[in-house]
Amino acid sequence: GQAGSIVFVSNTKYTKYLQTTQASAVIATEKMLIGCDKPALVTEHPRVVFSKIALLLNPVPDVQPWISPDAVIAVDAVIDPTSRIEAFVVIQSGVSIAQGTWISPGCVLEKNVSVGSNSRLFANVTIGENCSVGDNCVLHSGAVIGADGFGFVWDQDAYLKVPQLGNVRIGNDVEIGANTTIDRGAIGDTIVEKGVKLDNLVQLGHNDHVGEHTTISGQSGVAGSVKLGKKCVFGGGVAVGDNLEITDNVILTGRSSVANSIKEPGVYASA
Repeated sequence: GQAGSIVFVSNTKYTKYLQTTQASAVIATEKMLIGCDKPALVTEHPRVVFSKIALLLNPVPDVQPWISPDAVIAVDAVIDPTSRIEAFVVIQSGVSIAQGTWISPGCVLEKNVSVGSNSRLFANVTIGENCSVGDNCVLHSGAVIGADGFGFVWDQDAYLKVPQLGNVRIGNDVEIGANTTIDRGAIGDTIVEKGVKLDNLVQLGHNDHVGEHTTISGQSGVAGSVKLGKKCVFGGGVAVGDNLEITDNVILTGRSSVANSIKEPGVYASA
């Protein structure tokens, strides 16, 4: 930390640096501040407080309403006048976009897609037909929502495609990382509940149901028809087999492979 900056400490092994930092102010617990003479904001949750301060000092840019003349928009699409549609966006028939939503260049919204208010789609996001995204969502570049699920059956001497007739429904306050893919359901819908956070390069299979406030780290893959509980945490590279159920408050360490349902909360790992 340099003069003019504010720093936080949330791990006791870094407490010693509070006595030598050049930062103008610190955020830490009361116990950590012993021997530190810097102006301090005392809290039991330093990382949370720091994040709130960082958001205040670096606010999300306001949406400047605009529709680019280079966007291709169906005549029956319903676009709130407070939204922003940038160049080379394709919006097909029946799409609805609510107030304050920002659609960045190259996005494709297929037929009958709905996007809620104050959401942000970064460049080159694709949302398949009949899928929905809630309010205050962030979809990072390259995310694909509503591609066909991986459904094939062997028919004598070749694979026969199983029609993927469901949709994807994404709740409010969801963030989806770059190049993450969420498949549409085979019959019912794939559902991502409110507050879910998905990292980059995550794969959710058809008919998955992800409970509220679950977080999934990068390069994790969840096969089809899996029900994930609320407030679960997946490390990077976790693999979950199909047709399983994982209860609430389960933590899976990185590279874990899940072959059976998990019925009790706790921390799980596999070699």
